[in-house]
Amino acid sequence: MRKKFTLLMVCILCGISLSMAQNITVKGLVKDKQGLPLPGVSVKVKGTNQGASTADNGGYTISAPQNSTLEFTFIGYKTIEEAVSGRTTVNVTLSDDNQQLNEVVVIGYGTTTKKDLTTAVVSLSSKDIENQPVTNPLQAIQGKAAGVQISSQSGKPGSGVSVTIRGNTSINASNSPLYVIDGVTSRDASFLNPTDIESLTILKDASAAAIYGSSGANGVILITTKKGSSDKIRATFNAFTGFSNLWQKQDVLNRDQYISLMKELGYDTNGLGNQNTDWQDLTFGTGTQNSYQASISGGVKGGQYSLSTGYQQDKGVVSPAKLDKYTIHFNGSQNITKWLKLTGNAAITQNNSVDVSDNANVARGGTILSALTTPPTIGVYAANGTYAFNPYKGGSENPVANANAAINRNRNFRFLGAFAAEIKFTQDFSFKSSISTNNNDNRYSYFLDPYSTDYGRTQKGIINSNFSTDHVWLNENILNYTKNWGKNAFTATGGMTLQESKYYKLSYNEQNFIGANGQLLDHGTSIPPQLPTASDWSKRSYLARLTYAYDSKYLFSTNFRADGSSRFGPQNKYGYFPSASVGWRISGENFLKDVKSINDLKLRASWGKVGNDEGIGDYSYLELYTPTTQGSYVFSQLPNPGLKWEETTQTNIGLDLSMFNSRVVFTADAYLKKTKDLLINQPLPNSIGFGSIASNVGDMENKGLEFVLTTKNFVKDKFTWTTDINFSLNRNKVTSLGDKVNSINFGDIYERDAAIRVVTGRPLGSFYGYVSNGVDPQTGNIVYQDLNGDKTINADDRTFIGSAQPKFTYGVNNTFTFDNFGLNFLFQGVQGNQMFNASRMELEGMNDSKNQSAVVLNRWTTPGQITDVPRAIKDNTSNTLTSSRFVEDGSYLRLKTTTLSYNFGAATLGKLKMSKVMLYASAYNLLTFTKYTGFDPEVNVNSANGPAMGIDYGTYPQSRTFLFGVNVGF
Repeated sequence: MRKKFTLLMVCILCGISLSMAQNITVKGLVKDKQGLPLPGVSVKVKGTNQGASTADNGGYTISAPQNSTLEFTFIGYKTIEEAVSGRTTVNVTLSDDNQQLNEVVVIGYGTTTKKDLTTAVVSLSSKDIENQPVTNPLQAIQGKAAGVQISSQSGKPGSGVSVTIRGNTSINASNSPLYVIDGVTSRDASFLNPTDIESLTILKDASAAAIYGSSGANGVILITTKKGSSDKIRATFNAFTGFSNLWQKQDVLNRDQYISLMKELGYDTNGLGNQNTDWQDLTFGTGTQNSYQASISGGVKGGQYSLSTGYQQDKGVVSPAKLDKYTIHFNGSQNITKWLKLTGNAAITQNNSVDVSDNANVARGGTILSALTTPPTIGVYAANGTYAFNPYKGGSENPVANANAAINRNRNFRFLGAFAAEIKFTQDFSFKSSISTNNNDNRYSYFLDPYSTDYGRTQKGIINSNFSTDHVWLNENILNYTKNWGKNAFTATGGMTLQESKYYKLSYNEQNFIGANGQLLDHGTSIPPQLPTASDWSKRSYLARLTYAYDSKYLFSTNFRADGSSRFGPQNKYGYFPSASVGWRISGENFLKDVKSINDLKLRASWGKVGNDEGIGDYSYLELYTPTTQGSYVFSQLPNPGLKWEETTQTNIGLDLSMFNSRVVFTADAYLKKTKDLLINQPLPNSIGFGSIASNVGDMENKGLEFVLTTKNFVKDKFTWTTDINFSLNRNKVTSLGDKVNSINFGDIYERDAAIRVVTGRPLGSFYGYVSNGVDPQTGNIVYQDLNGDKTINADDRTFIGSAQPKFTYGVNNTFTFDNFGLNFLFQGVQGNQMFNASRMELEGMNDSKNQSAVVLNRWTTPGQITDVPRAIKDNTSNTLTSSRFVEDGSYLRLKTTTLSYNFGAATLGKLKMSKVMLYASAYNLLTFTKYTGFDPEVNVNSANGPAMGIDYGTYPQSRTFLFGVNVGF
């Protein structure tokens, strides 16, 4: 027995000795190409968790099997593998990983690498827009791109966003960019599923956008959707659920305070009611968000495909506002032969939405304003079961009635598809022809019964509906030639495009659903005749581009496009849009090669011209006659055969700098944009009989600076921290309105003067009105400044009282990783702009029976009283004129998004036979820092990139959202 035990111990010791003999101690140094030591490099035995890190001198020591392979990884450098092969000393040299510089960037009708760009372009990947509770993909890039200002028009589910690239360039024409989705042009991208997007490239300067000519006047956003891969089948599933709520309430009068004010105004308060209803609690609830996205992708011999489908639901904080979004997306390509390749893509979206009324400033109504102005003394329902309304003000519905009484639905169907064939004549020379379509069908229906609301009873029931369809097709034929020899790189692109749009709309209306005996009818007895409207436009374009690079140091590019538009007469049909740009990679010169701290340094300069024919109507140069329902025609539009292109030229100078092994990347741009021959609806004297005529009148200028800084603050084995900062400032100014136009008014306010005036020398969005000097202690009235000294306050005493244009915008994005955990948060801010809070005109007016803000508790009541709130005067708006009293600081800093995630490691994924499992929690609009007293400093009753920007008048506010999700891959 002792012999057996001794033999067993000998075998164990021999096994241990043999095992120890297989591991050897390996030492070495890790350096860069300049011979400098690299501390913090991760050294691992491939296929194991055994590892070490290099010290300050670049040295390392690790125990490894003699036949193993070592992996050396370090951010900013290429990962390499080195076989041990029994060696005890293994020294390695890491080369720079120029992946960031060699990143492929999509540009107009082609691609290039980031290092060869000579224009102002910003590129965002799918990681920048994923895992956010948005139905519009453009909302997800807010605050992440310098020079690109994105504002939510409203917090309502499915509401649009305003996108402005380097300021406003037009007054009446469009200020929105062109979207090119997998080669298909569109004026909208909100219908896309955010998870289907692979990358977005924003062409900011005219040289980059000039290849799109007239369509690129306001910048171009190129969207590339996800494609399959040829190696294996992949499947992904992404789902999240969450909730949202109002991030702040407004203080309004309670029952007793309201009754006191009504008595002061002279109303009979007997029978007013004794409830103390909090209408904001009843109006604003908890919204919910749900999203389910699934995709499958892969490849077959010579081809690849990707198919995804998704469903998103967004129930707003104001019930029953809701959006249901269904999407299907396909992308595929197939090499038929060595010289023929076919590609196809399609995106199908259907949005079903339920709306609630907001922005109804004409009637001082809408759900949002009525939540603040409805008397607290009444309840939701009257004694007879109908919705209660303000007893002093017929037709003034309570917010629950405004939101729920009417059936208010919209259904939108979008189809965007393209098919292309590419022929390769040689390896360098190819031809691609594509045909695409962009169809937009919309159906709207509204029904209000004749019983439940005061307005419905007045109208005896009402139905409004309409159907519209917009079909756009595009044919593009593009030749591409690429030739590289020695240190020379040359490309040439040329082509022709044809585009046409057909639009049709038919409206329908019924009223009076009550019969002679009081019975409910199936159809209204009043059906006004309606005539359909239809229009079309077409374009023919020719384009060309040449690029040349020598030794990747000296870069040159030039574009030219000629656009012919049916919106102009024969003499001015074509516009011609050239551009050129140059780049000098200074870091490639001999005098900088020894500067080890600089990885890349490039100077850029560009100039280009683009045009605009949007926003003026399809037949603005023609004399038009409109048919009537009686079969006659009415002269409806004066002709202007001289109408021509609005043109914008832009000069840009830029600098790109990468330092310290790409741990610090800096970009700076300065630009000057000048627009001439502005397309505006020129106001005409009343004696002519027409309100306006489309004309080329005036000029505009934008100039600005942009800065982007990306830093890798900490780069360790288990912990990393990166920061992205962008800063933009733009100065807008109207430089001319011609000889016949002194000013143009925008931003109408109910029963008061317009809030915005456009004049020479001022920016768009300039507020115009009276200067309020506070409250007269003796009379309690607002004192307006007598600017002309005639001792009378009238329209001549109005002046400019503020501007909606921000002084600068910025975003700060931080990303942390610790082991398998990730944390990201984005701050987005706008500084120096002002808002015209028109809602306060109704909430602090004290001129009728609406409930008021708690601010009016400080109202003037006795002579000699010092206060900034005027007295209450029934049926008198003199204290709420369009004035500086309602101009507020609109600056804000918002924690726009924050996400905490956990990625399962390789060991767990291997057991589950999955490629990815990530759990995450996100918050949207988590914190807002602002002095603005309204619900939301970001929303606008009008377009945020038009001349009437910066007005808040009962607009649906954005909510604060929390969600929890999972992202898995197989």
